[in-house]
Amino acid sequence: MFKRILFSLGALTCTLSTLVAQNIPAWQKLASQPAREQCATMQMDSAIRAKFPTEMGTRAAFEKTLQERIEQIQKLERTGRLADAVLTIPVIVHVVHAGETVGTGRNISEAQVKSQLETLNEDFRRKVGTRGFNDNPNGADIEIEFCLAAINPSGGTMAERGIDRINGASNFGKSSWSKADIDGVLKPNTYWDPEKYFNIWVVDFAPTDDRLLGYAQFPSQSTLTGLSPNMGAGSTDGVVIRYQSFGNAEKGNFPVMQAPYNLGRTLTHEVGHWLGLIHIWGDANCGNDFVDDTPTQASESRGCMKGRVSCGGTNMVENYMDYSDDACFNVFTRGQKTRMRAVMQFAVRRANLVNSNVCGTSVVSRPTSNFRAENVKVLLGAQVRFTDLSTNFPTSWQWTFEGGSPSTSSEQNPVVTYATAGKFKVTLVTANSAGSSAPVVREQYIEVLNVGLCADQTNFSGTRTVLRQPGGTGYVAGQNSRKTRAVSEFFENSLGYNNMHAASLRFGVAKAAKGAETEAVVTVMVWNARGFQSGPGAVLETKDVPLRTILDDVANNRATNVVFERNVPLSGLPFHIGIALNYVAGDTVALVTTRDGESLTGTSWEQNAAGEWERYRIRQGLNVSHDITANVGMKPSVQITASSQFVGPGEAVTLNARGASIFSWTGQNLSTTLGAQVIARPTATTSYTVTGSGLDLCSTTATARIFVRPGTVTEVPTNQPDQALMITPNPSDGLTTLSFRNSSRGVLTVSVRNVAGVEVLKQQFQKTDDGFERNLDLRTMAGGLYLVEVRIGTQVVRKKIVKY
Repeated sequence: MFKRILFSLGALTCTLSTLVAQNIPAWQKLASQPAREQCATMQMDSAIRAKFPTEMGTRAAFEKTLQERIEQIQKLERTGRLADAVLTIPVIVHVVHAGETVGTGRNISEAQVKSQLETLNEDFRRKVGTRGFNDNPNGADIEIEFCLAAINPSGGTMAERGIDRINGASNFGKSSWSKADIDGVLKPNTYWDPEKYFNIWVVDFAPTDDRLLGYAQFPSQSTLTGLSPNMGAGSTDGVVIRYQSFGNAEKGNFPVMQAPYNLGRTLTHEVGHWLGLIHIWGDANCGNDFVDDTPTQASESRGCMKGRVSCGGTNMVENYMDYSDDACFNVFTRGQKTRMRAVMQFAVRRANLVNSNVCGTSVVSRPTSNFRAENVKVLLGAQVRFTDLSTNFPTSWQWTFEGGSPSTSSEQNPVVTYATAGKFKVTLVTANSAGSSAPVVREQYIEVLNVGLCADQTNFSGTRTVLRQPGGTGYVAGQNSRKTRAVSEFFENSLGYNNMHAASLRFGVAKAAKGAETEAVVTVMVWNARGFQSGPGAVLETKDVPLRTILDDVANNRATNVVFERNVPLSGLPFHIGIALNYVAGDTVALVTTRDGESLTGTSWEQNAAGEWERYRIRQGLNVSHDITANVGMKPSVQITASSQFVGPGEAVTLNARGASIFSWTGQNLSTTLGAQVIARPTATTSYTVTGSGLDLCSTTATARIFVRPGTVTEVPTNQPDQALMITPNPSDGLTTLSFRNSSRGVLTVSVRNVAGVEVLKQQFQKTDDGFERNLDLRTMAGGLYLVEVRIGTQVVRKKIVKY
């Protein structure tokens, strides 16, 4: 038997207790043998629940505007006075093949595509005389239809309505596709404007994902309970379906289709997610799908288990949002209709689709200009992304941005920086072969604030708790029997802060095999949120925190403050903060979280032993947030770097500061108290503090604590020739200059490792003088964080470098 799986640009799991939304959820069906565990389907999908300001009973309330609209709809339904207009959504089907003849293998026929669209309309319209009809008293005609686009993005007439054939083998060197490649390569390079087309990709899943039948992205800005405001980027918005399950085998001869998922209901289910519906069992035992007229049930159904009873009632196994076989499905309810219709009203990309007019046959008139900004209220120095919403297929754009940089643009969707506070006008004129549009002028459209340029951000609001690992040993947010490799907290960064200088993490458990003398470290990490479905992506920064520090902070019931070695570039985008978990006997740490159910934002993630990231609520069914605070800003802060954290008495430590133009230092046995670089030779464990000035800063001070091992001070020289490793520029495009100074002579080895610890470059030189300087070229390597190590004799110096 094949099985179904839910995905999201986040991740969902069958053990979830309440659905939370956040990055693009996607429901996946799972093509497998009966013995396979269907629960694995939930791994990549998670709907992130946004925090709402009001409460309804004991659960989070609907956002006020949406709730009023739903109540309005329900009232009209009860009085029989509701007549919703039928909404038509234009579809583009990207058929991804490997060079096969049209109608064979992956390159499915036009007839197979049309059979799928016909089935989709039967299901969403509850059409009499088809499998999509039901006589359930709560059954509903959704009054949404789907049409195959007739006009391409350039305004030309399509040879095959609604079909875009893509040769994945010749264009991308791939005949089958993993989830990561689909969202990272295929979608961004092939999507059509999601404000005008509903994108569907029909693919052959790679062997690593060959159990999947499909996945979808939840709507952004839907205001629905269970979904966060940002469910993912437009470049990944849509649905992905395996080619063997796209179409309806009852409507033609389509040999590639495989039962029992060969009647077109994979797409119906996925479109339900794309329009904001959650699994009927709420992805938890007797969970909540936020729809009042769908019966509660314990888990997903399989096959066609009519009459199944769980959670005190008969389950609606015929509902399209269950995991039954295709032939079993035929019900959307009135409550589900209300939810989907609300999405079509409030979710910006979905709402704009019904006005795109691409299912017509020609473009005969000049454009009507229209646009929106990603944010209309931003901080000083922030970037604003504008999206063209003009109709009738413009081919040129002329933007004017009062107070912005650039002040004009001919791009379709420009990005503008605002460096002056105030309220500013935006103007757009578009044109095509029929002529130019009238200008659209929006006065005081963008408001730039000169306040809040430095801030603390956290998702934590609740009762501080240390969660034990359910069904195992250890801790949910720490070392455990499941060998979790890392945990993180997602930060939406909705105001577009461009850097982070520090973070505080509250640990609830800290143990060390060597006690207070341990020299173990815990690595705090910052990732961008460009991983699959907005999970952790590339590493932006790491910082090793002595376990001794965490032991002391836990004993004194305080958070551990971490100052990074540079202002971490956030670029105004979402990011993650968390820790890597090492498994050393006797060493244990665990982060503090809220109690389960106190956080409804779905922001907590974990990386399993295989290196796969998923939300807690996916794998563990837990709705929590970590007690982590990000210190972010639009201005720089003072940062500090130490060449060593553990030294012998009197041993030299090089301290470097950055972020300001003038620096002053305090601490024991410093070579100087002024300047960006000083040498310290502590004789006892000491904290060194640097204070910066000369620039407008978010934070003017930073502190490094140097731990001194027991022993005898042998010498404290008065002059210090040693110099820490210097790499400039950093960050860079990969071409930098490495410089190092000390009195040693002989073979000097330079090696570079990536964040996985893999050595990607190694060079040897003969050092014949105190000073050493060489060019370092990393331009052929992927962007990201690297560790440069210089070794001469017994001396080893390391420094991080960021290649953009």
